[in-house]
Amino acid sequence: MYSLDTTTTLRLVQITDTHLNGPEDGHLLGMKTLHSMNCVLDIVRSEQPRMDAILVSGDLAQDGSVRAYQHLHQALQPFACPVFWFEGNHDNPDNLQQVAAGTEHLQRVIRTPHWQLILLNSQVIGSVHGHLAADQLQLLEHTLQERPDLHTLVSFHHHPLSMGSRWIDTIGLHNADELLAIVRRHTNVRCVLWGHVHQESDQIIDGVRYLSTPSTCVQFMPGSDDFAIDTLAPGYRWLDLHPDGRVDTGVSRVEDIAFDIDYSVKGY
Repeated sequence: MYSLDTTTTLRLVQITDTHLNGPEDGHLLGMKTLHSMNCVLDIVRSEQPRMDAILVSGDLAQDGSVRAYQHLHQALQPFACPVFWFEGNHDNPDNLQQVAAGTEHLQRVIRTPHWQLILLNSQVIGSVHGHLAADQLQLLEHTLQERPDLHTLVSFHHHPLSMGSRWIDTIGLHNADELLAIVRRHTNVRCVLWGHVHQESDQIIDGVRYLSTPSTCVQFMPGSDDFAIDTLAPGYRWLDLHPDGRVDTGVSRVEDIAFDIDYSVKGY
């Protein structure tokens, strides 16, 4: 468990699906992912003079190499706040853990006087879809029961709700029903946050905010039955978690920069 001393509003920044490679010019669908991530981090610097933590919500690497995780660690080191990572379907957990060793990156429960963040691993090794294993569901249930007085944000990589896109919805969280049953049982869950879908969404269901966030590289076309790339720019999400449980949030995207994308590719 990791403690943050923030007694007022907790300001988080989420970046996701960085898809970094070992080579600095490595790309996804034609877009150089280290360059696009650095462009996003430039706008984070300009827009967020104060942050309490940064979440990096999976698919940190495209090739799973040690060097890719080193790129991420080095790019985020200058920020004066803790940075928390967790796995996506493209990640190599051994290499990720090697680079994160000795840092706060892999802490799973973060607490403040008013909030707790529960960060789960939805990766299924060798598969694109997600699944929360029994130990992850137990961690969620236990942590929620342990501190029912704390407002809670739950985050993992794969989407637990339909995105209205046939191809994306086949590779979401396959046991989302188990997750959502736990969320319904605990009145302290205020927000569920994920990556994976490379697009922005925002829903409120039974008083809980459900959010997805753009990638720092290529975006996927919302509502598409088949794999399709969107023309929107890379971006990030900011969240203000207020002491009374309210959640304010928004998305910012890179502007006035052209990125190379190969729209002919039919998968990632």
